[in-house]
Amino acid sequence: MGPSEDTPGLQPDRHWLLRKAWASNRIRSDKRWEVVILWGFAVASNLLTTPLAYVQIPKALARGETAVVWIIGVMLLVAVGLIAAAVRATRDAHSHGDVRLVMDPFPGSIGGHVGAAIDLPAVAYRPDLRFDVTLRCAYHDQTRSAGDKSTESREKMVWQTDGVAQVLPQGLGSRVSFRLNVPNGLPQSEDPVGDSKHHWTVRLKCTDPAMKFSRQFEVPVYATHTESTGLGQDAASHPLMEAQREAELNAVRDLKLVNGGGHLYQPYGRLWRHNLLWLVMGGVFFGFGMAAKAMQAPVVFLVMFGGVGGAMLLWGIFALCNSLRVQLDGQGLRTERRLLGLMFAWHQVPRSDLRGLQLVQSYSSQSGAEHTVWYRIRVVLKNGKTITVADSLGGKAAADQMLQALSDATGLPTQSA
Repeated sequence: MGPSEDTPGLQPDRHWLLRKAWASNRIRSDKRWEVVILWGFAVASNLLTTPLAYVQIPKALARGETAVVWIIGVMLLVAVGLIAAAVRATRDAHSHGDVRLVMDPFPGSIGGHVGAAIDLPAVAYRPDLRFDVTLRCAYHDQTRSAGDKSTESREKMVWQTDGVAQVLPQGLGSRVSFRLNVPNGLPQSEDPVGDSKHHWTVRLKCTDPAMKFSRQFEVPVYATHTESTGLGQDAASHPLMEAQREAELNAVRDLKLVNGGGHLYQPYGRLWRHNLLWLVMGGVFFGFGMAAKAMQAPVVFLVMFGGVGGAMLLWGIFALCNSLRVQLDGQGLRTERRLLGLMFAWHQVPRSDLRGLQLVQSYSSQSGAEHTVWYRIRVVLKNGKTITVADSLGGKAAADQMLQALSDATGLPTQSA
């Protein structure tokens, strides 16, 4: 939605006030929609699977078709899981009430700050309370299938930063506030991109497992170049956030600084919890493919499930079972990537052929409302080729920290991708 010159009393550059959800600067979370959507899926899933199980499971057992029983059983488990998720979301929404976020500055500013505070009357203040905050800009990428002309929408992330909010007592409850710096050049809220528009979201999540507080807000962010007047602490440089980034880096790398460079080792099994998901999902998809073959289903099901599952399994095995050793010093660059202890790939390049270091995005992953972008660092050679010297770096801040450490150690300049 752009500025409207026909709206009485509205300045042309204050078009965020045209949205009722933003105009009062008391922004509601999307929790109510999460509850509605979960209940909708839960009811629809149970209405579909319960009669199906009642009719088809006895028939499949009589015919000895155990694969059919397993597939319907999985569908029933999913339906029950959706009911449980809907109940949990409803209880969570009721326990904290209608939480509102108040921005400072309003709107959030590209080239300035995005800051805000929320009051939680039901959360008694404790000094050890921690709330993580994530600010991101994204859009929905619409892709159309040429075969059936269907449309698929996937969220594409443009920029993200993370931090730890400040928690202070407020009456009988708590006040949670944060401030984050936003660089110039990023798209504004509702800037068009193809058939979609950019949107900015703030997610606040309490790390206390007993409370399970998590809320997401869509917020207005525009290139006003303004700063917060009442929020002084930068959430991204909070001591807890810096300690977390260092711990995450230590989990995926062992970096030793030497004269004129550094020696880096990334072990087998790094990010094993994350990469184990590929094996589990791959096994499930591959199992569906084999079940489809046993049921003599059309070959497209075998290719779709078996092929996708097989690819996931191969990637999961590689991600869990590879190591990377890098020597980057005054002599040059040497890398060794091993798979299950066996040499998979290696490079050796003299120092005179090295041009700089480059940070690039590998892929992104999403778990619920949590969206993580994974990065790798490459050495750029003078002939234009690149060699990866670090991977499995979760989040831009941690990746930037690793990039700067390598640059400082080796003297190689950083370059944009």
